[in-house]
Amino acid sequence: MLRKYLINILKIRTFLFFNIIIFIAKIIYSFYTNFTINSFEDFSIAYNLAKYGIYSEFLEVGSTAYKLPIYPLFLSSIIYLFPKSYVEIIILFQHLFYFFIPVLIIKITKIFDAEKIGLITAYLFILSPAYFYYSNIIEVTNIFIPILLIWIYFYSKIYKKIYNSNYYFILFSLITAILFLTQVIIIPLALFLILFLIISKKIVIKNLFLIAILSSVFYSPWIIRNYFAFDRFIPTKTPVWQNIYLSYTPMVNLLDKVKVISSENEKKTFQMRKHISEFEMEKMYKRETLYALKGKEEIIPLKMAQNILLIWYVPSRYFYDNSFNILFGRKIFLIFFNILTIISLYQLFKRNKKLFFLSILVFINFTFPYTIGHAANTRFKLDFEWYQYFLVACLFYNIYEKRIETKKSET
Repeated sequence: MLRKYLINILKIRTFLFFNIIIFIAKIIYSFYTNFTINSFEDFSIAYNLAKYGIYSEFLEVGSTAYKLPIYPLFLSSIIYLFPKSYVEIIILFQHLFYFFIPVLIIKITKIFDAEKIGLITAYLFILSPAYFYYSNIIEVTNIFIPILLIWIYFYSKIYKKIYNSNYYFILFSLITAILFLTQVIIIPLALFLILFLIISKKIVIKNLFLIAILSSVFYSPWIIRNYFAFDRFIPTKTPVWQNIYLSYTPMVNLLDKVKVISSENEKKTFQMRKHISEFEMEKMYKRETLYALKGKEEIIPLKMAQNILLIWYVPSRYFYDNSFNILFGRKIFLIFFNILTIISLYQLFKRNKKLFFLSILVFINFTFPYTIGHAANTRFKLDFEWYQYFLVACLFYNIYEKRIETKKSET
C-alpha cells in the first residue's frame, strides 16, 4: 500500500499538481499581506536606475558598484515597464521563479538518472516555510537560485557529454557570466567545477579556452562600466571592509566579547554612506575595524566559530526569538534538516565519495566567506539550503530502496 502511494507521489504530473497549489497559495498569501515587502540596496539602485537613469543607491553620492548588476537590472526593468504596480509584478515574477526552481532540480537529476531523488528534493523545497515566504522579499537570492540551477543544468549536460555542438559552450559561457554578475560568492566554486571538466576529461583544452574567453567577454561590460564610472579596476563589487566592520557590531553578534564596535559608531558611520563615496567609506570601515581590533585579535577565530553557528542555524536577531513562526517555521526545521544532512553525508562517504567531497566543497564555499564577514541575513543560508534538501532526498531514497530490497528478499 505504502509502495503504491510513493510510486504515485513520485511522478512528475503529481508533483506539478502540488507545485501549482503552492504557487497559487503564495499568490494568495501576497494578496493577503497586501504585497508588503522588505527591500534593500538592490531595490534602491534599481529604482534610481529606472527613474533617473543612474546606477546609484544614493543620488547625492552618484554611481555605485555596491551591488552586482543582474538583480538590480531585473528590478529596474519591471519598475520602468510597470511604474504603478511594480511591487506586485516583481513579487509575482519571483513566485514564478520559485515555481520553476524545483522543476529545474528535477531536470538536473534526470540527467544523472536520479529523477526520483529530484522529485523528493522538489517536494522538500516547496514545503519549506522559508522558501515559501522568501519570494515576497526583494533580495538577490530570489534570482540567484534559478540562475545557478540553470548553470548547473548546462554544466551537467557538458559533464555527461550530451550536448549537440560547440554552440552549447557559447550559451554556457553566457550563463556563466550572468551567474558571476549575480552573486560573487559562487565564483570560486564555479571556477573549480569548470576546471574539473578538464581534470576529469569531460572537455578538451579548446573548449575550456572558449568558455574562458567568451565568459570574460560577456562579463566585461560590468568591468568597463566601473572603469569609466570610477577610473579604477573593480572586477566585482566594492563592499569588503564594510562586511568585516559589520561583523564586530552588536546587531550581528551573540557573543559580547566580539561586539567591539558600538551601536552608536555603527549608526553614525552608516549615516555617512548617504553622503560619502563607497571608496571613502571602505577606507573608514577598514580604519574603524583595525582600531577596534587592536590588541583584541584573539576574538577573530571566536567570531568565525560563532558565525558558522549563525549561518547554519539562524541569524543573531532570531537566536532568542521563540515565537511560533521562528521556532517551528525555522529553528526546529533547520535542526532536523541539519541532522539529516550529516547522516546523508556519512552515507555518501561510504557509497559515493565524489558526491561527498562535492557536497563538502559546496558547504565550505558558501560558509567560509561569512566567517570572515557577518552572518546577519537568512538569505545567506537560503542561497544553498536547497542543496541540503537534495542530500536529504538522497538519504530518503536510499532508505526507500533498502526497504524494497528487504521485501523482495523476504518473498
